[in-house]
Amino acid sequence: MGLIRIQHLALGIALTALTAGCSSWRPPVVIKVVRTINNSETISSKDYERLREVTEDAIDHIRSVDPTIRPQLTLSSQKNFVDEIEDQTRSGFGPDLLITDSDTALELYKRKLVDPIVISLEDRADTPSYLFDLVTANDGQLVGRPVNQFVQLACFNKERLPSPPQTLEQMEQASEENNFGMALQLKDLFWSAESFDAGEAMEAALAKLPPDAERQANVTAWLHWLENASYQQNIRFLNDQRTLRDALVAGELDWITCWSSNLRELREQMKDKLALAPLPKGPSTKLKAATKLQVWALGRNSSPTQREKSLVMIDFITKPWAQKTYALAGRNSLPVNRKAAKIVAAKIPGGTEALVMYAQQSLKVNAAKGQSKARVFRDPERYETISDALLDTIYDVSSPEESSQKILKSLRESDS
Repeated sequence: MGLIRIQHLALGIALTALTAGCSSWRPPVVIKVVRTINNSETISSKDYERLREVTEDAIDHIRSVDPTIRPQLTLSSQKNFVDEIEDQTRSGFGPDLLITDSDTALELYKRKLVDPIVISLEDRADTPSYLFDLVTANDGQLVGRPVNQFVQLACFNKERLPSPPQTLEQMEQASEENNFGMALQLKDLFWSAESFDAGEAMEAALAKLPPDAERQANVTAWLHWLENASYQQNIRFLNDQRTLRDALVAGELDWITCWSSNLRELREQMKDKLALAPLPKGPSTKLKAATKLQVWALGRNSSPTQREKSLVMIDFITKPWAQKTYALAGRNSLPVNRKAAKIVAAKIPGGTEALVMYAQQSLKVNAAKGQSKARVFRDPERYETISDALLDTIYDVSSPEESSQKILKSLRESDS
């Protein structure tokens, strides 16, 4: 069962305060909210509790804006999520509001399971334009409202690795004494592609540009690095992020790639041992911040009143005050609102320099112009083809040269 209701996290919003004559009472409006949990991970009781805390806090504040809103929150594993939302929507019981990542929101829209959202130029002004690009469908419609960015970082045990590697070369050298871990998922390895400008080569292939020797060489160089890393005794490729985090906590690994969305959990388990750093750089001098974009999208089964209240919730959560407050409380995400991002970048304390660095980058107009990651991930068949090529390279089934040809050929032949 993908969707699991959190026992009436019917985050009970009390009924409206009445006027003295009790003549203006308005009934509560139930808003069904579904939120996805990280791909390939099970939903634990701790996941419930963490989200309960965050959500109840947000609801307390939404109550002051509109006391009639009564959200009911459901958590869902991302596996089979779109299919389950399709079943619910076709039967007329789909959610009013969906909190998920940008790629999932695009797939939901493609299947006609969410409605486009209209955002005024005034409301767009405080959010970097490239974030809206990530949630714009092929027909030009906006499929959801960007709300938070979760960044990819290096998480490490500072008692065992006092100085983290700043380059891929340093990482290989450090692996002689320390244990490093990376996840086998393409989404978790794509940062290393950007380190070789391989992402730009994939973007060119998607744009149907003619084959180019230099661009293909960049993809091949990236795959050579992955192949060589797999040969190192103390550099391990594990199945997913959950396995990586467990190994770091258990002391089996000293350094892993991680997502800021999991920092609260790691802080609780590792205490002062946990430290963060930017991911190591490769030959490319272009700094690219790897992010996952959280999006709030509109379901298709809402009544006019439920749609109105859903938009009130979206408007609230994207205000500078709310963006700043929740980012600083969790210290695991970056606001999409520029004003809030400046405040967060200035106030996050010393142990999270990497988050500050990414916050500062997100304020720059050209910080994340490359759309290759979003476009590469958008099509499941394309994603699987590239993932298979990576695994074949890491496990020595195919050479980097063969795999790079396979990847670029699949992108050129794709429909989008």
